[in-house]
Amino acid sequence: MRAFIRRYRFSKPLFAVFISCIFFMLASACDKSEEKVNKAPSCFINSPRNGEELLQGETIAISVEAADADGSIMEVMFNIDSIGVSATQSFPYQYLWNSADNIAGIHTIKATAKDNSNNATSHEITVIIIEDGSGLLETGTVNDYDGNTYKTVKIGNQWWMAENLRTTHFSDGTPIPLIENNISWANLEFSDKAYCYYDNSIIQANTYGVLYTWAAAMNGAKSSENTPSQVQGVCPSCWHLPSDNEWIVLEMQLGMSYDEAWLFGWRGVNEGTKMKARKGWDNNGNGTNSSGFSAFPAGLRNIQGQFIDVGKATHFWSSTEYINNTTLAFNRKLDYNHSGVGWFHGSHYYGYPKYYGFSVRCVKD
Repeated sequence: MRAFIRRYRFSKPLFAVFISCIFFMLASACDKSEEKVNKAPSCFINSPRNGEELLQGETIAISVEAADADGSIMEVMFNIDSIGVSATQSFPYQYLWNSADNIAGIHTIKATAKDNSNNATSHEITVIIIEDGSGLLETGTVNDYDGNTYKTVKIGNQWWMAENLRTTHFSDGTPIPLIENNISWANLEFSDKAYCYYDNSIIQANTYGVLYTWAAAMNGAKSSENTPSQVQGVCPSCWHLPSDNEWIVLEMQLGMSYDEAWLFGWRGVNEGTKMKARKGWDNNGNGTNSSGFSAFPAGLRNIQGQFIDVGKATHFWSSTEYINNTTLAFNRKLDYNHSGVGWFHGSHYYGYPKYYGFSVRCVKD
């Protein structure tokens, strides 16, 4: 540098300019080496779930989580089977997909989030569209003593109520005792007849029906495992409370094998999904209701009188005691976290105490 300066004998002003240029170039080089790289945004499809079965004709909400740590999301684009269908520039990042025009089978959903630096990230899942057979179901109605009208559906050779029973009288007009107080419910005997509304709210009955003790469901009849049970119980005239065997007939009609139908705990593959309603179940635990059974998560009332599990599970009484045990009776369980059907679930491998409050579905004689 000194030789360079001596050779060209810069004047002081020119020398100052020269030195400034050198520092500018060095500073620019430093700035360039420290320049930050803009990060791509995050993008995740949180609904529906990868591999989820969806009913043909449903309007499916595709929801995306998108964020950008060092900028902002400018756009989220949606593709169905590689075809662009929508784009949104504002939160929530959602597209309502009407699947009516899509054939049954596997379909690909792709979401792409783009940030303000034009970086993009994509997430892709597959879902299974299944045919809606509800239009092929044979349906009807039945009335109870209170004048309530229930939808009914034929599944195999059985006619089932497609709604939970909500009568407050037996078919001869005798009123069923209403128990609201928790302590009073906890003090019930196994032989006591009682009913209640979930959370003691009659409004709940419109969706979930009524919860009954086993004694109320049976109305004094003896345990039966016959097919049909021949136990009218709390059901309307010409209808009866299904036996444990009749529940097995239903499960096998929906695809469960004979051997599996006699196992403990959760059994089957998707029989519960076929029975559950298409909405109302927590954590996307909805069913396809391809059977027309239309089960909603009505919850239960336990032996302490507490209401639990609404939105999560439902139990249905049968007319069958556990091997003539005078305190326990069989039931069926569906919940948001299983696609099968529960039998003797949880700690109650020998049935549930009869003063639990469970739902009732009736079968036509």
